[in-house]
Amino acid sequence: MLRALIGITICIVFFGHITSAFSTNEPANFRIVTSFSLLKNWVDVLTKGIPTDRVVITHVTLVPHHVDPHVYQPTPMDSKAIVHADVVIKLGLSFEGWLDPLINASSTKAECVIASKDIVYRDQPAPDPHIWHDVQKARQIVRHIATVLCRLLPSEAAIIQRNANAYDDQLKQLDAWVHVKIEKIPMDKRKIITTHDAFYYYGAAYGVTFIAPVGLSTEAEVDAKTLATIVHQIKDEQITAVFFENLANRNVMRQIAEETSITIKEDAILYADSLVEATGEYDAYEATIRHNTTLIVGALAPVLCAED
Repeated sequence: MLRALIGITICIVFFGHITSAFSTNEPANFRIVTSFSLLKNWVDVLTKGIPTDRVVITHVTLVPHHVDPHVYQPTPMDSKAIVHADVVIKLGLSFEGWLDPLINASSTKAECVIASKDIVYRDQPAPDPHIWHDVQKARQIVRHIATVLCRLLPSEAAIIQRNANAYDDQLKQLDAWVHVKIEKIPMDKRKIITTHDAFYYYGAAYGVTFIAPVGLSTEAEVDAKTLATIVHQIKDEQITAVFFENLANRNVMRQIAEETSITIKEDAILYADSLVEATGEYDAYEATIRHNTTLIVGALAPVLCAED
């Protein structure tokens, strides 16, 4: 009997050590799902440098980079990613109208985070989701996501917060840079024609008037009366800054160009609902704001742009 007890004790101690070794050395898995490229960029920034021997982060973004989030059609792989996620991060403000039914149908246990929580937004004629074009609002969103990730990954909170602080400094500099660029342009010259109503927050933050024939979503129908009004306004006010958007149908803008005799450069494209292909792994958002601002300044004040 004594031998048996000794044998059991040895087995418990031996296998206990093995189990302990595996539980100590095996990194945790944390699965993040984001809705589109903007949120992907910010989550990647906040989680960079987390040691993979402690936490293996799997990050899935649902909307491919060159697909319009307004009209995205989810796939079975999206449902699978949501089912297995620990957290699902979406922008909110009805931007991803297709996502809530997907989450509800999945019965996922993931925490669902609305990145735009507590952001002051334009609610007429409907909630306007394009808040990230104001860099100050972008700073608020990133801070909110960082707070959530620190809570869900407490062992990595120091790294996440350090990344958040460094990135916030970058965004403050970016916001100041946009103000400097735009303020060189006389106020009465700051008028832009673009495809859909995606740049209200940029305009409100930096003092630019954006005029669009299409509403808040790229899938909205073009109203003939609105189109005619814009054409008359372009002629009356001699507006020459007319842009395509990277994900929007170009036919409406080509019609405007034809009726106003304005030449639109095919490569003069504003990024409204996704990010540019950046050279660095983490700088896509900043590169997008700089790209859009450079195009806007170049169209409104080409002499000033050339001087820079």
